[in-house]
Amino acid sequence: MKVGKHTLLIDGNYFIYSRLFVMPRPKTGKLLGDNDSKAQFMRKLCLDLASEMRKMQGFVDDVVVAVDSKSWRKDLFPQADYKGTRKQDSAVDWANVYDVYNQWQEILKTRGVTVQQTNGAEADDIIFDWSVVLNDRGKSCIVWTGDRDLIQLVNHSKANDAHTIWFYNSKKSLYAYPGFQEDMERMASASLSNDDLLFDMGGDHMTRDDYQYQILQWIQKNKIQITEVDCDEFIFKKVIVGDKSDNIAPTVTWQKEMKNGKLRNYSVTDKMATEIWKQYIKEFDNFAIEYLFNDTQKQIVSEIIHRVVGKSSPVLIKNALSSNIALMVLHNDIIPDAIQKAIYREIDEEWEGAVDDITVLFDRDKILEGTGWLSGSNNPAGMDPFAGMDVPSEKKSPLKLVGNKTETKVDSSTKRINNLF
Repeated sequence: MKVGKHTLLIDGNYFIYSRLFVMPRPKTGKLLGDNDSKAQFMRKLCLDLASEMRKMQGFVDDVVVAVDSKSWRKDLFPQADYKGTRKQDSAVDWANVYDVYNQWQEILKTRGVTVQQTNGAEADDIIFDWSVVLNDRGKSCIVWTGDRDLIQLVNHSKANDAHTIWFYNSKKSLYAYPGFQEDMERMASASLSNDDLLFDMGGDHMTRDDYQYQILQWIQKNKIQITEVDCDEFIFKKVIVGDKSDNIAPTVTWQKEMKNGKLRNYSVTDKMATEIWKQYIKEFDNFAIEYLFNDTQKQIVSEIIHRVVGKSSPVLIKNALSSNIALMVLHNDIIPDAIQKAIYREIDEEWEGAVDDITVLFDRDKILEGTGWLSGSNNPAGMDPFAGMDVPSEKKSPLKLVGNKTETKVDSSTKRINNLF
């Protein structure tokens, strides 16, 4: 194992969908409705992966892509209609999307990337188990996704100095454990004497210093915003407010009649959840995720929610809280044992510690070399590359006298879109 190097855990479905919906819409037909647009999409996927890999090359040596399958949550909690509000866009050729996605996975496998799909598990479950296993083995992880639920995986093991951090590249946002930035700025070698440095120049402390420096350079060069978060507090609040995108209701909802006689729906807010957290800490000093699996603790939390919000009842709140914990918390006590065993078995079979030649992933053409996907036009026939995009035309200021000549000055605030793919 390379001390200090990270494994990049990619949420495959997030990666695909986030790139799909920035693709230019065709003037006619469906998005990804022909072979040229499929090839363009494949190149886009590999280009974006290579771009981020180049930026992280100083501290990432392995890549895992987690792929969804039908979730066990839908089978165990049919009444919750988990993710029931998600609908597929009829303007997209989904058969072609999944074809590209599947072929992209196969290409990555040939480049040394681990691609894992476990029957009954979501990508979230797979990423959770990978982070647990790797951290336990002293390997740090970066979770690459836009799914904020996975912020709950942010962690730091003081026993072996491994950590898990959450990265949303589109927003240039990094969530890390409390004290992360201070840790990165404090060099391990600073505590050693000159004699220690002289006789242990190739030690683990030097490797750790190097990756800390590389991470700080990555953060600074790419203007990444760091947010340090207590994951226990994060998930405490999350199960209280629910998740609209996954069709998970808040623990408390109520209606209020307006002046016009119509009823308006209300629910517990993020601000209320913060007040509930403060009240819990005031009364009990500390909290750990494991408390959510204790019936007495759930009762206590439900009663505090009721006191702060002043709606519903502790009994109904506890029922809603229990459901949200089962649907939202990633933990060994939540994921069914059979699913976890299958995920862990595949991790043991697949994990080798690092990609043999990580540099292959730094270049789109190297990723796609020999596949046939590099040929084809950049802009498929019938495709308007700017359809659906707000691209203002250049604004020009009035003619301005410069010396003996007049010139038109282009407004510096004008947005330009070049080299889309």
